[in-house]
Amino acid sequence: MPITQMFSDMAVGIILLCGFVYVIRLIQAWLLHRTLREAIGRDSPMSPVLIDKIGQSEGGGDDSGDDRNGLVLIAVGLAILGMALIVNDPDWIRYGIGASLFPILVGLVLLGRHLWLRRTDERSLAARP
Repeated sequence: MPITQMFSDMAVGIILLCGFVYVIRLIQAWLLHRTLREAIGRDSPMSPVLIDKIGQSEGGGDDSGDDRNGLVLIAVGLAILGMALIVNDPDWIRYGIGASLFPILVGLVLLGRHLWLRRTDERSLAARP
């Protein structure tokens, strides 16, 4: 199997996986919105809790998952690098290093952003009287 076909197959697999995740998120949001409409229609006391949950699920919450995403990307990058080193072919090593740099660097940026936001939140909480 040529290396270009392998990388294109991996890209298609990643795109399909991302599409699946977004479809699941869409179904989850649809169910949450339907439940909220029913709760508002019945004048339920749980309506404010559901509204807060919608805000958190759409990225407005404190936990955005950057630490987990960053760790997964770093693991994927290290796996690609390890695969290239195990094959021990100069072309594969060069391609593997090039392919692993992107997820590793993006993962490091996401982890750094998560740590920076957590420290600023801690400082703002400590500054409150």
